[in-house]
Amino acid sequence: MGKVSEGNGGGCGGGRKEGAYLLGPPTFSELPNGRLKCVETGHEMVVKDKDSYAQSKRCRLGLIEFGLSHSKPPLNMFKQDPLSRSKLICKLTGDTVNKSEEHIWKHINGKRFLNKLEQKEMEELMGETMAEEDEKKPKKEKKKKKKEKAVEEIISEVRDSAENESDSEELEFWIPPVGDRWDFDDGGDRWGSGSESDQGDDENEPEAVDEERGKESEELSRRAKRISIEIELSSFASRKKKSRKNAS
Repeated sequence: MGKVSEGNGGGCGGGRKEGAYLLGPPTFSELPNGRLKCVETGHEMVVKDKDSYAQSKRCRLGLIEFGLSHSKPPLNMFKQDPLSRSKLICKLTGDTVNKSEEHIWKHINGKRFLNKLEQKEMEELMGETMAEEDEKKPKKEKKKKKKEKAVEEIISEVRDSAENESDSEELEFWIPPVGDRWDFDDGGDRWGSGSESDQGDDENEPEAVDEERGKESEELSRRAKRISIEIELSSFASRKKKSRKNAS
């Protein structure tokens, strides 16, 4: 393939409608046989037909199709209408536009499109600003979150270790073999030894009662003796006073 060249738009004289040449001239490549090939549409022609082809409806539609498939501005704002091959749908406003450079130019310069475009740019700008603010947040908050996360991890580890220890303690608890007792009691002489001890306790009970009664009787006799001595002393003192009175 030979050298690539672009048309200069010659022959597209002053009577052209506004926006009719919105996408500019097509791109041509030279073939080995001396002919030219349009890069956007694939059409081949002789050199003298280059300018006339660049202005043809077939070439202009080919440029629109090429811009749609390759998302070339301003056609990156449009998509093909699935109901009509001759229509486009604006992605920004949702409006339907004829597939011609004049109508596309009018739509993208209209108030509705420009207002929507400005609104979208403002939303994108706000989103970028919020993202920058999030990145500029104090590092202390990030450190605090990291510390809280570390504390939570430590607590969960401690809980897990405690549960594992309790499970291991339950497993390590000694269980006697089947048929054996933990106190090694074989059940022998259980009833005999108990009856003998009960009989010994019954025999010792009367002796303890007699001892207590003896102590009580001794205490009562001592109290009686004290009372009688006190009475004798008081009567002797009164008789002595009477004898002194009579003598006087």
